[in-house]
Amino acid sequence: MKIRHIFLPLAALLLLSSASCSVKKPKAEEERETWLHSLNDSIAKYRAEVEETSAALHVSQTEVGDMISKFEHVANPRHVEGYYIYQGWKNRYPLQQTGVVARITDDERFELIAVLSGGNFNQIAVSGGSGSAATKVVPHDQALNYRAGSLNTVCFYGAVADSVGMYIADNMSHNLTVAYMNNGSKTSSFKLPSDEKEMIAATYKLYAAQKTTHQLERKLPMLAKKIDTCRKMLESLDSVAKTQN
Repeated sequence: MKIRHIFLPLAALLLLSSASCSVKKPKAEEERETWLHSLNDSIAKYRAEVEETSAALHVSQTEVGDMISKFEHVANPRHVEGYYIYQGWKNRYPLQQTGVVARITDDERFELIAVLSGGNFNQIAVSGGSGSAATKVVPHDQALNYRAGSLNTVCFYGAVADSVGMYIADNMSHNLTVAYMNNGSKTSSFKLPSDEKEMIAATYKLYAAQKTTHQLERKLPMLAKKIDTCRKMLESLDSVAKTQN
């Protein structure tokens, strides 16, 4: 019986030898390494965000410091809390004629106080620039909407009042008109004087800058917590790996 010999090429033998010596990593090990890389990438990303946020916070705090120097603080015993009002307006408020004033309360709330002489209203709208903006209706209650003599005074605050302040700040170069409305019907209107536009715009900008500052201040500890969480997860994975070895 003739024996047939099969000869494999040298390259094929080397390939088989290499395959027999290589050990494929377990799937769990591969997933662990991928997870480690993702955690390290997350830490690097959060650290970069911390640097960016810290720089933005410094800029915002500087802006607030510059702006607030143009405001006066008023602590009137007749009011529940104090407020900040634009320079030159401390002695002009409360208004004794038709007009609008903006102020920021001690708890940093933006307020618009509108006054109408010789008529009643519960809402204002501002137009003349790009689009328009209006407050919500504030019913007559002798608290936020009160009457004394010929004057009707209404205090507006909240997100919608903020939008009116922003509208005025964004449209300073336009001739703006304030319309006084009572249950949807216009009762009176007037051109917003330049000094009132300047005062309202400056007040809104300070309010917006304060808001941005506080958002950045809250973001920093949140980022620090995320970094700490990633570090603890890395430590936990490292501890498990040492136990397995």
